[in-house]
Amino acid sequence: MSEQMTREQALAIVRDCYSTDQPQAAAVSLTGYSRSWVAAEYRALKARGISRVAGQLELFDPAP
Repeated sequence: MSEQMTREQALAIVRDCYSTDQPQAAAVSLTGYSRSWVAAEYRALKARGISRVAGQLELFDPAP
């Protein structure tokens, strides 16, 4: 990656990785941020009660 991504972009990627049950290593690789930062964000999402499979469930939502 040629330039540093913004924190907001990194948070969006971490949220996507978390909600589709991807490992933290995937988020670290995609964002370029440290493992400790990604782990802290995963813990924060868990503490907020965000489902690890919420993104996967959206794929199969029968509602129009």
